[in-house]
Amino acid sequence: MQWLGWAYLIVLALLGCAQLLLGASLWVLGVLVLISGAAVIPLLRSQWRVSDGLYAIMTVYFGSGALLVKTLAGQPVHSNLQVPDLSAGYLLLGFGAITIGYGVARTVSRPSRSAEHLRHLTRHEPNLVRLAVPTFLAGAVFLFLQTQFRPIAVDGGFEPGGFGGFGTFYPLLPLGIALQAALVVRQPLVARHKAVLAVMMLVVLALTLADNTKRTLFDCLLVIALVFVVHGARLRLRWIIPAGVSAAVLLALVMPAVQIVRTMTDVRSTARIGATWSVLREHGFHPVRLAATADQLATGHQRVWRDSYIFPLAWNTERFTMIQPIDLVARGLDAFGTIGGADLWRDPAETLLPGFLITKTLANAPDRIAWHYGFRENGSIARPVVGLIASSLAAFGVAGVMLLPMLAAGLAFAALDWLGGRLSGNVWAAFILAATSFLAEKEVSTTLSFFCRSYPFLLLVAACMLLIGRVRRPRPVRVIPINGMSL
Repeated sequence: MQWLGWAYLIVLALLGCAQLLLGASLWVLGVLVLISGAAVIPLLRSQWRVSDGLYAIMTVYFGSGALLVKTLAGQPVHSNLQVPDLSAGYLLLGFGAITIGYGVARTVSRPSRSAEHLRHLTRHEPNLVRLAVPTFLAGAVFLFLQTQFRPIAVDGGFEPGGFGGFGTFYPLLPLGIALQAALVVRQPLVARHKAVLAVMMLVVLALTLADNTKRTLFDCLLVIALVFVVHGARLRLRWIIPAGVSAAVLLALVMPAVQIVRTMTDVRSTARIGATWSVLREHGFHPVRLAATADQLATGHQRVWRDSYIFPLAWNTERFTMIQPIDLVARGLDAFGTIGGADLWRDPAETLLPGFLITKTLANAPDRIAWHYGFRENGSIARPVVGLIASSLAAFGVAGVMLLPMLAAGLAFAALDWLGGRLSGNVWAAFILAATSFLAEKEVSTTLSFFCRSYPFLLLVAACMLLIGRVRRPRPVRVIPINGMSL
């Protein structure tokens, strides 16, 4: 991975120089470059674990993402921040706490014996053949049921009724993709494995459109890329060109269309597939026209749009620029104060406790933080991206920034290393990293909720795979005649 580290540093230096030419604040730019450069720490390690991958992803969300987005927008990194110096200070303090949690977890945690067994289990090609398609089909069925029965979003909240529990089984979908991708890497000359993977991705695309969420598609693309990386697969033009063309089509056509269809509240479930196709046809499959319509819809939400980090542009990139929510909280800290820890613990409590013990609400901690500091309308359920550092700042101020990111991130790093183990040649670990990469953008409460519901399910999946791996198919018995006599 050392060559990748040097290439990353060169790109980072170019982005820094571009920002200097744009007149960026030296303090804000220095903080973002320092956090971005921290990705070199795991990149230079010889033995990667899941925690190394998650930490590298966090450096993108908290550092290099802002550098890249603002440079592409032609804006200095401090623009559209009301308290840029203070926000950069909180960002540096919070990411320093995350780094301490990462270092401690990396030192004290060790992969479990089960993680090593799963590593060997998923290296055995007959097991991959046996498990890939059934696992994927199970995940696809549960995700389809999720699109059919989950509560429907409306203005300010959700319609009553519905059932969202099918989403718990979602990790089976990327797991099936990971197992099939491993077959493609290990047996690159077998066309059948590639055909099956292509069909799987078409199903994923259909489910992405039906569910109207981009995460499904991105998770599956990420897990394929990770499987190739952990196996040290050589970069080949016959893989790079189709992957590059597919990514360009998705970003230029599919993603804006998904944003447009999201505003059609009367279109639901599988009808969204047809609606997406209609949107593409109406715009003549022209990426510029699609982007213009998507931007127009985004700017219709004036309050949200004007708080954008790249105002007056509307690129829907907020989750990759975590300095912005920190600024939204920091600017209102003196006027509104902190919200305390109750709102952070409520989400995991609602996940764990039954309805007769606690009143469950549709809002979560990011919504309540947004209401408190006024960057979302009070009562609207928009699930804004707030992030680990901003939510810690909202809860306990500077003390929260110093402690909560370290504790929450340290817990995540240690638990994922224990479950996933080493990444090298490990399909299971690649799946765990892809399935938990969303934690890089989540808040303290969401991270705790993950360990209350999703992490136990991953443990259950691991147990089932270990159990299946112990089962051996009965082998046919050959009857050998004695002295040439038939029996």
